[in-house]
Amino acid sequence: MSAFQKRTIQVAGIIDEDEARLLVECGVDLLGFPLDPVHGEEEIAGEMAGRVVRGLRPPVQGVLITYLSLAGAILSRCQDLGVSIVQLHGSVPLEEILRLRSAAPDLVIVRTLVVRGGNLSQLVDEVDRLSPHVDAFLTDTFDPGTGRWGATGKTHDWSVSRRLVEHSTRPVTLAGGLTPENVRQAILDVGPAGVDVHTGVEDSRGRKDRRLVESFIGEARHAFALSRTP
Repeated sequence: MSAFQKRTIQVAGIIDEDEARLLVECGVDLLGFPLDPVHGEEEIAGEMAGRVVRGLRPPVQGVLITYLSLAGAILSRCQDLGVSIVQLHGSVPLEEILRLRSAAPDLVIVRTLVVRGGNLSQLVDEVDRLSPHVDAFLTDTFDPGTGRWGATGKTHDWSVSRRLVEHSTRPVTLAGGLTPENVRQAILDVGPAGVDVHTGVEDSRGRKDRRLVESFIGEARHAFALSRTP
C-alpha cells in the first residue's frame, strides 16, 4: 500500500516504451495502462504494456486501469501484465470485488468514484460500502456529452472530491481534467493523497509532452508541500 500512502503522481494512457521511459525520467510514481476500454480503442496493446511494466524498476509501478467486471478476467489481466495494482474503472459488483480480494489478497485494489451532478450522497455510501474491501479510491469526471468517465479532459466539482477525501478512511486520488495550470489549486482545494493526469500533459498528437509533464510534477510537488495532505 505504500504507493498510496504518500503524495503520489500517476500518469495514465501510456502509449509505448518511449513514453514510459520519458515519464520515469521525469519522476512519475505510477504509470497507468487503460485496457479493455468501453469507449474507443486501446492506446497500447496488452503485450507491449506487459513489456513496459516488467521493465519498470521500484519505486515506479504500473497500474492496470480496466473496465472489466468479472474477478477472473481482471485477475488474468493483472497476471498477464505483471502488475500488483489494479484500478477498477467500470461497473464491478461487490461480489466480484470480494472474489478478487479472496483470489489475490496482495493485489492493491483502487476503486474509481465517478463524480456527476448531484451524486455526492451516493458516492459517500459507496465509500462506506467498499472501504473494507478496497485499498484506495480515485475520483474522476463523468462527461454527459460523450458518456465517458476518465480521459475526458474535464474537471468536476472539486468540493465533492474534497468531501470524499474527508470522509474516506482510504487514500483518495484526484483525477479529471488536471493540467499543469490547475493541479496546484486542485491539491490545495481537495487535499488528495495523489493526483492522476492523462490528457492534460499530452501534445496535439496525443503523446506525453516532457515540458508539460515536468511542469505538472513541479506544480503538484509544490502543492503537496503546502497542503495538509499527510
